[in-house]
Amino acid sequence: MKLLTRMVFIQVMRNSLFVLFALVALFAFFDLINQTGKIGTVYTITEAFLLTALSLPSRCYEILPIAVMLGSIFTLSRLAATSQFTVMRVTGIGPLKFCSMLMIPGLVLVLCAYGFGEFIAPPSQRLAKELKLDFSNSTFTGKELDSGIWVRDVQRGRNDEVKQVSFVNVRSLKPGKAAYNWQIYVFNNKNEISSIITAREGVYSEEKGWVLRNVKKQIIPNFPKDMTDRTKERVVIKRMKTLVWGKSLDDNIFGLLMVKPEDMSLSELYHYIEYLKANGQTYKRFDTAFWSKAFYPLAILVMLVLSMPFAYQSARAGGYAIKIFIGIMIGILYYALNNLFAFMSALEDVPPFISALIPSLLMFTLAATAVWFAERRT
Repeated sequence: MKLLTRMVFIQVMRNSLFVLFALVALFAFFDLINQTGKIGTVYTITEAFLLTALSLPSRCYEILPIAVMLGSIFTLSRLAATSQFTVMRVTGIGPLKFCSMLMIPGLVLVLCAYGFGEFIAPPSQRLAKELKLDFSNSTFTGKELDSGIWVRDVQRGRNDEVKQVSFVNVRSLKPGKAAYNWQIYVFNNKNEISSIITAREGVYSEEKGWVLRNVKKQIIPNFPKDMTDRTKERVVIKRMKTLVWGKSLDDNIFGLLMVKPEDMSLSELYHYIEYLKANGQTYKRFDTAFWSKAFYPLAILVMLVLSMPFAYQSARAGGYAIKIFIGIMIGILYYALNNLFAFMSALEDVPPFISALIPSLLMFTLAATAVWFAERRT
């Protein structure tokens, strides 16, 4: 039994990694082709290869479940074609036992997927975006608004009471270096605007936090709402070379705005969700991305179960090409279901935990039904 388990483990791992290598190489080729218009004008061919290489970990993470399914289909089809699977069934290996044998390489690949998704893919994706900005000598600007990037910053007192709320706007930034053209609208705990701060540049320091340069601060007096009398109060304007804004607004917050939620790690998503909760902002999109990323590597186990019915197909039931094509269609279906339920969670009142789990449950149910049907026919 150990010999059979080892044989299945080696063949599934070998074929899955081979398919993964082939698919990643294909996507890397397309990524490189897409950059040909910028080679020689924005960056060199060496820099283009570097940017393509930095995108490979994300490609590996995205493609791994489909690669495992195709590799497993090829492995089980060969076992069926050479009658090895028939011999295994005669020796008393039923569907559950065979499924447990497939889960051993599956668990190893799931751990690899979590490692890529948490520690390798997000940093490389962020580094690629930063290098792209450096190569083109440009800065990152907000995509949703023409006015740049907006962040809500809440400063609290000792008893967790809100001291002031600031709406921070920066036109552009270079992650880890500086943010440019600041506008900060500061409100007191009574929701009254108390000051407007503008600065040309802000540099983040690990000791002090954000240090703003060339600062203009307008202190706005507060008046009662029903006041009609004239007053001598005026807006006070102060000009300063530097102003320490502090660490209430983390430098990582701006960095996270550069990448899509799907490209963040679980720890980064959790950190940003907590930040959004603390500042009273909507976080559903990031919560959906968190649970989708948490369950996505487990799709590898579902794909292995989905490949089991192909072991019950004889060599006369179709060649490898047909079976691989069916596997690709199943992978596309799973990918489409994932996106569909993610959009449903973002638009409807569907809990993100449920929307992330449903596609895997549907595909697992389909796989279990197919295995039962194939076992019953044979």
